[in-house]
Amino acid sequence: MSCGAPESMAPELLAQLDDNNSETYFLRQPATPEEIERACQAIEVCCADALRYGGNDPAIIERLGNNPSCCDHLLPRRRNWFLSLFMK
Repeated sequence: MSCGAPESMAPELLAQLDDNNSETYFLRQPATPEEIERACQAIEVCCADALRYGGNDPAIIERLGNNPSCCDHLLPRRRNWFLSLFMK
């Protein structure tokens, strides 16, 4: 299944879809903040969950919403101090 949305977000980073390629994958790692942003956008719009962030940079994990469908490594959830007053 391929929709082409991730490839349109980061064409310089992802393999282009054609008659010989129907897989969505990164050709190279992003090297600049702009490329990182486009890679994150590509991960977010990928309809088949074929793209994931496998690193452990907290800023990128936060950018992707600490979402387990986007990230292999998640940040610990912060406990709400107000709600903790009522939970024992």
